Amino acid sequence: MPPLTIGPPALFRELRGFLTDSYYSEASVCARLGLESPQDYLTLLPNPASPRSIQDPLDLAARLFLIGEMVRDHELEKWVPLSVIEAMRGLGLIARHSRQPENWYATTALYPVCGVYLVSDRWTNPDCAPIEMTADVVYPAVTFNTFHFLETLPDEPCDSFLDLCSGSGVAALVAAKRYARHAWSTDVTESSSRCAEFGRLLNGIENVTVAQGDLYQAAGKRTFDRIAANPPYMPSLRPAEIYAYGGELGDQITRRIVEGLPEYLRPSGRFYGMTAGPDRDGEGFEVRMRNWLGSAAGEFDIFFIERRSFEPSEIAHQQAAKTRGGPEEVRQWKKLFVQHGVKNLVYGSLVIQRKASADRPVTVRRLKGRLLGTPEIEWLRAWKTASADDAILRRILDAKPLATMGLELHVIHRLQNGELAPQNFTLKTSYPFTVECSIQTWAAFLIARCDGKTTARQLLGYLKQNGLVAAGEPEEEFADFLRVLISGGFLEIEGFRLPPH
Repeated sequence: MPPLTIGPPALFRELRGFLTDSYYSEASVCARLGLESPQDYLTLLPNPASPRSIQDPLDLAARLFLIGEMVRDHELEKWVPLSVIEAMRGLGLIARHSRQPENWYATTALYPVCGVYLVSDRWTNPDCAPIEMTADVVYPAVTFNTFHFLETLPDEPCDSFLDLCSGSGVAALVAAKRYARHAWSTDVTESSSRCAEFGRLLNGIENVTVAQGDLYQAAGKRTFDRIAANPPYMPSLRPAEIYAYGGELGDQITRRIVEGLPEYLRPSGRFYGMTAGPDRDGEGFEVRMRNWLGSAAGEFDIFFIERRSFEPSEIAHQQAAKTRGGPEEVRQWKKLFVQHGVKNLVYGSLVIQRKASADRPVTVRRLKGRLLGTPEIEWLRAWKTASADDAILRRILDAKPLATMGLELHVIHRLQNGELAPQNFTLKTSYPFTVECSIQTWAAFLIARCDGKTTARQLLGYLKQNGLVAAGEPEEEFADFLRVLISGGFLEIEGFRLPPH
C-alpha cells in the first residue's frame, strides 16, 4: 500500500473538518456499529457482500477508515466534498484499487480514540486477503494493553512529556491535548514517526514534537518531568516484529529505558509504563528494575502492579506455536528459562518516580484488584511516598482510621480440647489491590472498632484497657502496624481516602 504523505496544513484542516462534521467520534462510531468500546474496533471486518447502502458521511468514514471496506466512485462523491476527496488523495490516505479501479480504499486505518484521531497500519485488507505483517508495522492503538497503558497515565499537568516507543503517538497526542505544556513522541521506526506526525497535523496539535530515534537518542540532552512508554516486551528466541520484540526474556527494551531514567528524568519527575519481564529465583522483577538504575537507585521509588502472571511452560508453548517451531523450540524455551532461573513472567503497570527528598526509597509490588486505573495507582504512589517518612506515624496516631468496605476477615478454626477454636486470622481485600495480611487475634477486635470516629491513640488505649495488648505497647509500634493495614487497603485515614469506586 502507498505510504501516507505529510502534506500542507490546509489538507489536514479539510480532512479534520470533514471528520468532525461527520460526527466521527468514539461515541458516535460505537453507537452506529453496536460496539461497547473502541477496543472492539479490531473485531470489525470488511464485508464486500453487504447489501446495506451508505446512509451518511459517518457511514462512509466508518466503512472506509475503520471497517476497511472499499467505496465506489459515486458513493465517495455523494458523501464527501470534492475538496476533501482531494485532501484525502493528497495525503495518501485513499487510493484506487488496482484491479477494481471504480473502487477506493483507505491505505491506512484512521479512527477516534481518547478524543484524538489516530492513524496506524490496517488490520484487514479491503479485498479480505490475509495481512502480511512487516517488521516495522504500526500496531493499532486500540488493543487491551494500549488501554491498560493509557489508564496508567494521570491527567496531571506537566511541563515536558516524553513518549518512548510511541507507535501511533497516542500517549503524546493525548498528553499534549489534555495536560502537557509540550510533548515529545519518539520511535525507532520511520513508519511510526510518520503516523505520529500525521496524527499531530490531523488533530491540529501544535505542542507536540515528533522525532525518530532509538529510545532517548531523539531527545538529545533534554530532560523531562514525565516519561511514558509501552515498550515491546514479548520474549523471542530470534528478532521479530519491532513493535513486539523485547529480547529473549522480554525485558531488553524496558531495561534500557529504566537505565536511562537517571539521565533524562527530572527531580520529582515520574515514569509510567506497561511492561513485562521475568521473576527469577530469589529476585522479583521489581527488584531487578531497581538494580538497573545503578548508582542512582537510591534516588528512585518503584511501583509495580502485576496484572497477570505466566508460567514459563505457557510462554514456551505460546511462542513455539506462533513461530511454528514445534517441540524442539519448546525445549529451547524451557532450557533458556532454566538457565536464567525464571520462575514466571509478569505483565503489569510500572511507575518509577525520582524522589524529591532524602527519605528512604521504596519498592512496592501489588497484585491487581477488581478495578485498576489511574486513581488506584496514584493512591498507592501518594500513600507509599508519604508513609516512607516515619513522621507519618504521628499523623496516624492523631487520625481516625476507618475500616474499608469490602474487606474480609477469614478465620481458621482447629480442633482443640474437643472444641473448634479460632487459630489463624487473615484479612483479605480485592480493592484497591488484591492483598492478604495475617493478623493476631487482637487486631480483629481493632478492625471492628475503626469507625472513623475514634483516633488511633484512643483505639490503642481501648486495647490496653481490655487487656488485648500489653500495657507497655509503644505507640510507635502500634502506629507502624496501622501503617501496614493502610498500605494494604484495609484502613483509610484523612488525606488518603481510597478512590471512589
